[in-house]
Amino acid sequence: MTGELADHEERDLILSMRMDAMLNSSPASFLSIVGGLVAVYVYWAPSVAFGLIAWLACIVAVALTNLLSTLLYARGLPSGWNARSWARFVSVMHLLSGLAWGVGGGWMLSFANEHQALVTVSIGLAAVTVSIPSVVHLPAYNLFQLPIFWSYAVGALFSSLQYSWPIAIGFFLLGAFAIVIGRVLGYQLSTALRLSIENKRLAQHLEERSAALEAANRELEIESHTDPLTGLANRRRLMSFARAVRGRCAMMIVDIDHFKSYNDTYGHVEGDTCLVSVAKALLGSVRPEHDLVARLGGEEFAIVLSDVGAEEARARAEAIRANVQALPMSGPHRVRCRVTVSIGVSTRAADRPKSLSDLMEEADAAVYRAKSEGRNRVCFDNRPRAQDVA
Repeated sequence: MTGELADHEERDLILSMRMDAMLNSSPASFLSIVGGLVAVYVYWAPSVAFGLIAWLACIVAVALTNLLSTLLYARGLPSGWNARSWARFVSVMHLLSGLAWGVGGGWMLSFANEHQALVTVSIGLAAVTVSIPSVVHLPAYNLFQLPIFWSYAVGALFSSLQYSWPIAIGFFLLGAFAIVIGRVLGYQLSTALRLSIENKRLAQHLEERSAALEAANRELEIESHTDPLTGLANRRRLMSFARAVRGRCAMMIVDIDHFKSYNDTYGHVEGDTCLVSVAKALLGSVRPEHDLVARLGGEEFAIVLSDVGAEEARARAEAIRANVQALPMSGPHRVRCRVTVSIGVSTRAADRPKSLSDLMEEADAAVYRAKSEGRNRVCFDNRPRAQDVA
């Protein structure tokens, strides 16, 4: 059933594309009015005046209807019509147009002189030529051109023209061969329409796959730089960010005090909750657009503050320590007991270049000293370095 439904949808889509091609070429109907006026001028005589006027009225009515249908189709009117409705309408209009041109032209040929016959044949062949775009919908094409060719054949038979029989046979054969040629062209155009549909589907599929792949790549990129538990940056992202920072900055190592005891007492689930709560407190204490908070592993975090001096770094570190100590012991991200952190800070001045490894080493030494001095404190590594000794 799914395959049949897909085939039905494809046929409707192809039919809709055919209607687009045919109705968009309807403005050529204006030429039929010009051709009708020329024919009336050439054949005008009091004895056939009524017939010529009636014929011209039919030509004009059909042409105006075709032009109006183009405007309605472009605006989606009537609203209840689909491609099949328009296909039936277009077939009827092609039949009426073909009959108007065929019967009128055959009637004119039946009493035409050689010069008038030349004009009639030229106009008829021009009408068939202009209608070639309708070959995309073969029924409509045949309903237009067959009445013209075969009515001209009958008109030639009853005319007084020299070689009327060969002319009649020629028109009859033209109609027959037009059917064959129209079938071949229609098949090729239908194949082209199907290929166009398949190409659009393939392009849409590729676009969807590309969007999905791009989304997956973004997700992988985020995952490759994110700690899965806390949502903070991981060590890889930290290193990348810290290397990109220029000028003065501060590096902090933040270690949760007595975390192993907390984990052993309350369990790993509560330990994870504690880590997430501390991570939120750290993240809420920095400038997201300028600074970075990362989890190094276990209960250890790192913070990079860009464009800060030593005094500001100390003040920010003290604020971070206080924020963690103030974590609530109720709510969805509560801690089971008071949690404190030891923070080691290393800074870099704008006029004293310092590598990332130096900053990390100094901050590590500072946090070790903070722990050794009683924890829940901020320490700077004040050891003189070789490049600082004059």
